[in-house]
Amino acid sequence: MTPIEGQLFEDCTQLFIEGKLRLEPTFLKTYSYWGDYTYDAPVNGILGNDFRRIEVYFYPDAVKSDSVTYSVRGRTKVKNNVCDFSGEVKIKKIYHVFERDADSPDYYKIIADYSLKEDSTQNGSGVFRGILGTYGYVTDDSPDVIKVDNTDQDGDGYMNRSYVGTWQSYKNPATVKRCMWGDNRLPFRFDFDIGAGEIRVNPKYASPEWDRFLQWKDLDIVEPESGDSRATYKNPWW
Repeated sequence: MTPIEGQLFEDCTQLFIEGKLRLEPTFLKTYSYWGDYTYDAPVNGILGNDFRRIEVYFYPDAVKSDSVTYSVRGRTKVKNNVCDFSGEVKIKKIYHVFERDADSPDYYKIIADYSLKEDSTQNGSGVFRGILGTYGYVTDDSPDVIKVDNTDQDGDGYMNRSYVGTWQSYKNPATVKRCMWGDNRLPFRFDFDIGAGEIRVNPKYASPEWDRFLQWKDLDIVEPESGDSRATYKNPWW
């Protein structure tokens, strides 16, 4: 996520610490996309070496507890097991990347650490730790507010707000599993996602949960005679 050699960039972390640059209020909230519309929904990810589907939902009430830290809460779901979590997302770096191509807008890279603790009284609970990498942009109307960059959300390979790390079991602390989630594609696919333009699950990791995702079984899709279709999540569990 750090700028690569040859990129023109400015480290804006201090501006953020001083309050001269900020994230939009819903920057950390989860939602999904259907065409040009967004709808309330969890995001998807993988858990463990068998790449189980994990769904993660962040509530919209993230609170900035100090100059770089957000207190967050939400829920996770693996198969039918749902856990509540709370924790922190701590901003480490914010870079303003300047594009040389006049047709490509400048953008921001945000890097953060996260620690999310599930409710220890709930079944199958543990703690998530890792790094969040995300992209954003500002507008001329609000040059001090970074918005989630979803301009290419329908494009092949789109990914954003990627959480990459581990999950550690409370009951068996020696059990530590890889865990990633984010908007659309994941930054590391291993042999799990074998799709070119869109997500395609390797048949050896197929499961009813991934089938539900790939076949849109979690969604109610309305297709009016005129206008664009809309989607909503069928049975919200958060």
